[in-house]
Amino acid sequence: MSLRKARAAVASAPEIEAAAEEVLGRGNAIDAVVAGVFAACAVSPGVLLGPVQILVGGAGAGLLAIDGRVRQPGVGAPRPRGFTSAEDIPDAARVGVPWLPAALSVAVATMGSATFNQVVTPAVALAKGTPRAELLKRIASRGPRALEERPLSEELLAAAGRPSGGLLTVDDLASPQPEVQKASRVALGAEHAARAARDAASGKAQSRSFAAELARKKNAAGEPEPRVLVTFPWTHLAAGLPAPPAHAVEVARVRAVAAVDRNATFAIACWDEATDGLFIPELGLRAPFFAEPVRRGQTRIRPGEPRAAAGPVALVGSVAAPELALAAFGATDAYDVLGQALESLAVDERLEAHGEARLVALAHANATASVLRG
Repeated sequence: MSLRKARAAVASAPEIEAAAEEVLGRGNAIDAVVAGVFAACAVSPGVLLGPVQILVGGAGAGLLAIDGRVRQPGVGAPRPRGFTSAEDIPDAARVGVPWLPAALSVAVATMGSATFNQVVTPAVALAKGTPRAELLKRIASRGPRALEERPLSEELLAAAGRPSGGLLTVDDLASPQPEVQKASRVALGAEHAARAARDAASGKAQSRSFAAELARKKNAAGEPEPRVLVTFPWTHLAAGLPAPPAHAVEVARVRAVAAVDRNATFAIACWDEATDGLFIPELGLRAPFFAEPVRRGQTRIRPGEPRAAAGPVALVGSVAAPELALAAFGATDAYDVLGQALESLAVDERLEAHGEARLVALAHANATASVLRG
């Protein structure tokens, strides 16, 4: 564990963490995670056209979420005949509508303190020498509308539009309108927090961990405060813990960045680092396969419908505000590792998890930010 005063950032890769920390020095936690996601777009071709999901929490910020998942394409176009079981389905038909740039823009515009150009600048430097550098510069100056304007729109439509057997349309590229939503809250081990508080009062508790400090917290009435698990409103829960979406998703490809600022506002974002998809050399991007091809005789997924994406991240804290951010990534058991950490926090007042996935966490207590890695 390393301690950092007042604010800190942590991410799934050093260059992403560095970009988040750079912006955190002059912005807030939301600015930092947006800078981290753009940095991921710079170093990996499979990020910008994929999904992003953002959680924000703090006493002054509330508990909020932004849904930047990929959408099903085909807005404004007639239903195609659909592919038969005997036909080969082109890669273009599996490419969805990217909402990531628009979601990041909404996050900065509604909750950030830096300018959009400032949060994209570190990514432009990281992308130097690749086609993504010019693309990111254009996004920095034009915002998410850059994807619906020439020449970027022409490249996207040529690669994943009707001429190539895809479903992507001009209306799709103009459709992203992410909104700031209220995050979901569920009680996490309230009875265990009460027991830990009683043990601490009687001198039985020996731990002085951050989790134990949470367990000893009391509300205005002097009663132990139940811990609250904060998740995306679209998160699938099983036994009160985050679980993979009902539809098959590539959990192992998820990456994350989290930050907490001097105001104890947390932000955490996760995305998909696609290793397969339709590569567009002119843009230096790989479009991941999130869309469902239209199949003859089967119900068509409505254009504009969000496509399932993994998000093994969470905020934990009191009813008033989160005090801990957690993310698991890098392996198919990421949800299991996250669940173990949350159960350990609720039952044993400590953070512990075992598995293939990596676990990172940020804590903020007594004006001190702590970074934990496992």
